[in-house]
Amino acid sequence: MSEDFKKRWEKYQNGELSDSEMLEVEKELEQLDEYREILDHEMKDENWDLTISPEKQKAILRHGKNKSYMRISALAVLSTLMILPLCTLGSYLYYGLGGHDSRGNELVKTASITVAITKPNVQVDTDALVNRVQLFGIKTEFPLKKQIGNVTKVVGNERIEMFFDQLKSPEINQYYQKLPKENRYFSYPTGIKEKSVAKVEAVLKELPNGTVTEAFLSFDRPYPTSELYEKLKGYDIRILWNAIETEDDLKNHPYTEPIGFPGKDSNKLFEVKDLGQNNDEQFKKALSYMARHPQWVDTISGRKDLNIQKRLNYVEKNGVNVYGAVVTGPSKEIERLIKKGPVKAAKLGEVELWNW
Repeated sequence: MSEDFKKRWEKYQNGELSDSEMLEVEKELEQLDEYREILDHEMKDENWDLTISPEKQKAILRHGKNKSYMRISALAVLSTLMILPLCTLGSYLYYGLGGHDSRGNELVKTASITVAITKPNVQVDTDALVNRVQLFGIKTEFPLKKQIGNVTKVVGNERIEMFFDQLKSPEINQYYQKLPKENRYFSYPTGIKEKSVAKVEAVLKELPNGTVTEAFLSFDRPYPTSELYEKLKGYDIRILWNAIETEDDLKNHPYTEPIGFPGKDSNKLFEVKDLGQNNDEQFKKALSYMARHPQWVDTISGRKDLNIQKRLNYVEKNGVNVYGAVVTGPSKEIERLIKKGPVKAAKLGEVELWNW
């Protein structure tokens, strides 16, 4: 209440105001009564309690916090449900855009070529390959196959997982038998005397006529592809894989893990097959493609010594020369080839019943 109203109120009570002044004071009093009624009504409707206990105040605060947490959780779930499909769609676009040259196809092609180049007589079965796009990644699973006699069979399964462009080390499952892990498939012809020929001949003599054999043969010198095929054409065999001379270090390290290419009687690599190109040109093309993805190639092969570009340069300069081969055929024919052919060292792979 203002000082001015107090003075006028005292004069009103003492009858010292004029009629007009008294009417003005009475109007102000009426307004105060109206304000009091409105406040009383509002207080009753809201059930205001100015004496809430501390326990009740805490309960009210907890209720408010819980409601806030529920709102935040609901918003988080809704955001996740909206973001996950968008991110998954982005992954499909990331690996699928570009058609034949998409990242997903690049991975499959690199894996197929790398396996065929670094694993003698083993190839990826691209017809049974499975790709699964994941959040920010892709998982590729493919069977591994090899040929023995005239039959191609699945010998393992390899799984490769990629996060964006980074590959994890592959997981390899083996079927029926262990995939060869030995480094000494072949030996480079540097004058080292091998006793393996006599051992292999002794085993082959014991094998019956109704069997076919997989053999890893090392030759007395490196041969140009066409010359080697000419030397072996008189034998009833299939040439499945060629070990290629791709570095000078082979002379000092004759048992280095090989680099090679499917032979003339194996399933060709569809990824690098061009009409009019011979095996030598396709091998160079395969190395050239691998050189585009050196980290992928090292991870898929499990080897750190590949240095594909350096090997490609060597082959471009010195030509494609074969120092070893995987062959298959009747066991007695393999025995005859080892005795009479240009074989320096030999190692037997798998033996199967007749399927020739």
